[in-house]
Amino acid sequence: MTGLRLAALIICGVAWLGGAAGEAHGGTGTRFAIPAQDLAGALKAFARTTGQQVAFDARMVAGRRSRGVTGTLVAEVALGRLLLGSGMKAIRGSSGVFIILPATPVQPSLDQEAKPEQTATDIIVTARKRDERAIDVPIALSAVSGEALERRGARNLSDFLQEAPGVGIYDYGSGAQKITIRGISTSLGANENGYYLDDLPFTGVTVPIAPDVRAWDLDRVEVLRGPQGTLFGEGSMGGTVRILTKGADLNDWEAKGSTYVSSTEGGGTNRGIKGAFNAPIIPGVLAVRVSGTGEHLPGWIDNSTTGGRNLNEQRFTTFRAKARFDPTDRLSINGSYWYYNGDFPGGDATATDDGQQSRSIVLTNLAKYRLYGVSAHYRLNGAEWFYSYSHNKLDLPQAGSFLGGMLTTETSIVVDAHEARLASSASSPLQWTVGVYARDAKRADAFNFALFGLDNTGEVTSKARALFGEGTYSLPFAPVDVTAGLRYYHERLRGFEADAGVVTDQPGGTYESRNPRVSIAWHPVANSTFYVSAAKGFRAGQLQPTTSIALAKPLGIVLPSALSQDSIWTYEIGGKAELFDRTLTLEAATYRSNWRDVAVRIPIATTGFNGLINSAGIGVTGAELAATLSVRDILTITVNGSYTDTFYKGSIAGTGIVKGAPVDDVAKFTGNAVIDYHHPIAAGITGRGRISWQYSSPRRFVSFPEYLPGDPINRVNARVGFDLDQLSIAAFIDNLTDDRGAVSFRTVQPQPSGVDDVTAYRLRPRTVGIELSMRFFGALR
Repeated sequence: MTGLRLAALIICGVAWLGGAAGEAHGGTGTRFAIPAQDLAGALKAFARTTGQQVAFDARMVAGRRSRGVTGTLVAEVALGRLLLGSGMKAIRGSSGVFIILPATPVQPSLDQEAKPEQTATDIIVTARKRDERAIDVPIALSAVSGEALERRGARNLSDFLQEAPGVGIYDYGSGAQKITIRGISTSLGANENGYYLDDLPFTGVTVPIAPDVRAWDLDRVEVLRGPQGTLFGEGSMGGTVRILTKGADLNDWEAKGSTYVSSTEGGGTNRGIKGAFNAPIIPGVLAVRVSGTGEHLPGWIDNSTTGGRNLNEQRFTTFRAKARFDPTDRLSINGSYWYYNGDFPGGDATATDDGQQSRSIVLTNLAKYRLYGVSAHYRLNGAEWFYSYSHNKLDLPQAGSFLGGMLTTETSIVVDAHEARLASSASSPLQWTVGVYARDAKRADAFNFALFGLDNTGEVTSKARALFGEGTYSLPFAPVDVTAGLRYYHERLRGFEADAGVVTDQPGGTYESRNPRVSIAWHPVANSTFYVSAAKGFRAGQLQPTTSIALAKPLGIVLPSALSQDSIWTYEIGGKAELFDRTLTLEAATYRSNWRDVAVRIPIATTGFNGLINSAGIGVTGAELAATLSVRDILTITVNGSYTDTFYKGSIAGTGIVKGAPVDDVAKFTGNAVIDYHHPIAAGITGRGRISWQYSSPRRFVSFPEYLPGDPINRVNARVGFDLDQLSIAAFIDNLTDDRGAVSFRTVQPQPSGVDDVTAYRLRPRTVGIELSMRFFGALR
């Protein structure tokens, strides 16, 4: 069996019928008297004492020691003490089994069956804000570990996120990505898909934004497909992306680093360096972890008019620090700081079909964000309390020459969020989570173009509050789980705009929403889940630009001062299973969504400006299929694909939107295939090879009839390398086929010369390079 390599698995779970061990599961805990001994023996004694199941790989715990535990304690606390300093950790599965895993990855030796990475079903996820195996969760989800991302050389989200069925993504080349989940895509309003940095939510307030995250020192990335409004709140209409970074480890030190150099065809030499360090300052009590990256990627887009070459240069500097403090066995406090600075002096990744820069306008870009967060976990008897606070500030200044004048814009977004929740942790037929949420956000925009006399500033403030709860009950007479949840949401939105110093108040609006989720899951055999679900997602409305109102009024066009909120209902049938001793994993889902009151643009006569209105909405019908085959734990083949049929439900006069037209910027078909091979080739040396293919069909933008479709995109990456004891070296080719097609739709802008400027976002051309990584571990015992 794969996963925990269950050929050596020991499952201990002898029910205690009474005696010297004391009272189990009582309000005062269980009496433990387990002496210091080898870890395997200690885990067996724990299972006998508590009557609870513990699963571990005997080979992984061989040679490790436990300090033992004495006293009256709840089971979770006692197990934590048994594992203290052992280099192992415990995670509780949805069935209540304690799963023992390495606290840090273990390098395989030649005489061990090496495994390239955990499969999605091996990764413990928190998709329902409690620890569960992915295979047990009745949600269409994909998860990839941070170690897997580092082994494949991923740089940012666009390198791998589309490997999740139903997900489309492309990189703007300016510090952000465009993410589409199950056809839910828009360029208006707050984020249409949830975006979480650790437990900290991000929203663009009035324009969807998914800021770049460098794929380094992550714990895992989870992609939850379908509305997640009950537990993850506003904006999670198509789904939610959760980027979870490595936390500080209380017991083991770790140091790792990576550097790469590569060459882009038609461009320059790229280089990057990354590092991370974990230090247990007081073992078992206090630890810190820091990580950082520095990358310089010369561009590849030219400008034949000016003679400029390789103009779209990119520079990234990032830093993260995390600290963990466990003053008692029950309380854990975590602090985090994120720093990101992206510099794009020559514009983004937009180019014409012949690789030339836009003739319309090129803006220099900066992307900077700072995120501060603190969270606390407190373990009660049978429950766990959690609180988090985050402060996030994102700045996006731009500047460039246009028609002989200087145009500058700046966007600044500040988000403060609090969440407190209480969740069950005991092994019980009923698992539940309840919580409260508060978020205050402010977005400030400035637009200055002196040549046309434009000097506009604006500010939008949003105050959101929510109550939520969800429970799952496992039927005693059948392998069936029933889940029901509800979130109540309230938001107050208001703002102002100032044109040349003349201030216009925008009274905004108040929005309320009740968002349920219901699912029934059936587990006919071990490692299988089949489910049906119905879920609602939502977003608040947005304010109408005052300029649009002023221009429309004399023409008899009535525009609302604030748009109505939009919402989505998704009905889904899905299943996932591990077959043939976990050699084959299958996952499939089909769904139908009704997205109501979606905001769209309408032209204001011939002024060249647009107004905003709520449309009749969008319909989506889709299907997803994924399969993973593992052959003797040395070869993994993954194939998945999705079909997403999106259509507007009504026509909009003056635009290209007609009833039945495909929704803007959505690929109807996506597909992915990955072959991952590894095998020990000598003592302490493992060879690895990987080739991947990502496909997306052309994206359109029917709202503006003059815009042209994008191209079908085929992105192929290949990588081969060797792992030594503490060193890895790999050669790679990204975009092997040198696909330079239009990833997005083609925008068409008329030029004074009479020749249209036709541009679209592009992939980085074929890039060949080499990467060297070092990793060191140590256990404080």
